[in-house]
This record gives sequence, structure tokens and C-alpha cells, in this order.
Amino acid sequence: MVEIRILDILNTSGLSKQDFAIKLGISNSTLSHLSSGRNKASLDLVVTVLQNFPEINPEWLILGKGEMKRNDNEARLDKVKEKLIKEISQISDDFENKIKKMNTLMTEIKDL
Repeated sequence: MVEIRILDILNTSGLSKQDFAIKLGISNSTLSHLSSGRNKASLDLVVTVLQNFPEINPEWLILGKGEMKRNDNEARLDKVKEKLIKEISQISDDFENKIKKMNTLMTEIKDL
């Protein structure tokens, strides 16, 4: 069950239950309800766990297959991908701003 695997992550994280809950943005009672089996893990929680613990193998967390932790290369590749996506987004935003400025200048030139 996903809930048990989330608790496995807690147990290996070195974090207290409170710090773990804070890191995931959930309440202590939500974590307690997961551990007691009262509540099931939502998709949002699974995504949050994977975002906050990039070393965790998604297939293990969701399906219980494979090892808990991904190999280091996969984790590094994901970090590089995230960085590249942010850089591309910034370049795109800069490009759009330059086009807007160019259009403004062209309009001003036409008005002269």
C-alpha cells in the first residue's frame, strides 16, 4: 500500500513525524490517519512526496515494484531536466518581452 511506503520514507528520512509532515505540507493528524489506515494517500500527496524526495523511485512508491531509491543517475537527470526547463522558460519570457518592446518601438516609429 502507498501509505505504508510513505511511512517507510518517513522512517528512512531521518526526519521527525512533525518535520516530515511540514516538508510535505500536511498536518500531523493527516500523517497519523495515514499511518493508522484511516485515510488513503491522495494523488496530490504522492506527487508531493515525489517532489520533495526526488531520490524515491516512483514505481516503488506507487506500485511497490523495484527499489525504494532510484539510482543516482536518474535523480541527477531529473534535476538537470528541471533546471533546463526553468532556463528555457526564462529565455522564452525574455524573448516575449523583447518582441513586445520591439512592437512598441515600431509603433512609435510609424507614428513619427
